[in-house]
Amino acid sequence: MQYVKWWKTSFQVEGANMDVLYFVHTYGERNGIANHVLSLTRALPSGVMARVIGGKGASLPLFSSLRFPIGEFFSALAEDFDIMHVHGYGNFYSFFGAIISMLRKKPLVWTIHGYPRISGVRRLFYYVYCYLMAPFIFWRASRIISVSSDILPLLAKETRKPITVLPNGVDLDFFKPNSSYRQAQCACYVGRLDSDKGVSRMLECSSLPLLFIGPDEGGTRAKLEAKARQMGRRVEFVECGFEKMPSQYERCRYVVLPSKYEGFPLTLLESVAMGRPFISNDVGEVKSTLSALFEKPECYLLSGSVQEKISALEKSDLQPELREARKRAAKYSWVSVAQKTAEIYSGLA
Repeated sequence: MQYVKWWKTSFQVEGANMDVLYFVHTYGERNGIANHVLSLTRALPSGVMARVIGGKGASLPLFSSLRFPIGEFFSALAEDFDIMHVHGYGNFYSFFGAIISMLRKKPLVWTIHGYPRISGVRRLFYYVYCYLMAPFIFWRASRIISVSSDILPLLAKETRKPITVLPNGVDLDFFKPNSSYRQAQCACYVGRLDSDKGVSRMLECSSLPLLFIGPDEGGTRAKLEAKARQMGRRVEFVECGFEKMPSQYERCRYVVLPSKYEGFPLTLLESVAMGRPFISNDVGEVKSTLSALFEKPECYLLSGSVQEKISALEKSDLQPELREARKRAAKYSWVSVAQKTAEIYSGLA
């Protein structure tokens, strides 16, 4: 089990003294849910102790990110806690966390980070999850949180319970640029190397070296390397911990997210905090968040190829609007997100 440091802030939840157990399929890795849990638990107010169990389960064939919590289930079952908090739709940990909450007769909070839109053989598991596992989690959940309002219509088909929308946050003190984006050389992708993230579209960029920052999944890296050699693209792959991400963002001239679906991508806020232009498909909360940060958000939405978008942005100096966007990003504070989450806990304890 991985214990999270009790991170004190200036906020206090009145009368609260809660022990929250996070049971998650990924932790200590470079992906959205792992970074969300890490950042949230660090920012929780005094009176809330957060502990994390997860990220060590055995992966299943065809589903490198789908882990089965063999030993961790019993570790969590033996823990003493007041509230169980699970994360993500479409993983075993959320399902087994709901079982643990029932056996221990403790309230369950479920944060949904996105709704899977998958095809092929993997869609079979989606149907199993949607019709057998998800109904049980929805039934057990005392409170449901979504990081994105975009998926509420989809979730409304599965539950009549109210859903609280709490977006992701960003730490502007941690993600702080030391140089202009124009001093960087790479077009970058940040996240899991997963086909659903559209990572192969990065190879559309021919004018800049490509930098992939994140863990490989399902042999995607080897496929990208082979295709890059055929196309004559310059590529580099990096895996690093969360604490080293600011220095990696410094290498990015553009951060590109060609994903097929998203909830509220953390990379959007992190890129803006680091003063880097963020290019993305119009998925999840991307467009609405860009609209809150930029005067002309459509300039950063993918239309055409990745190279066409980069070529268009290269014609302008984006530094002034990036500085203004970073100021506006202050509204997306992890301290604020953590305070609202703690208030949810307080209503259940």
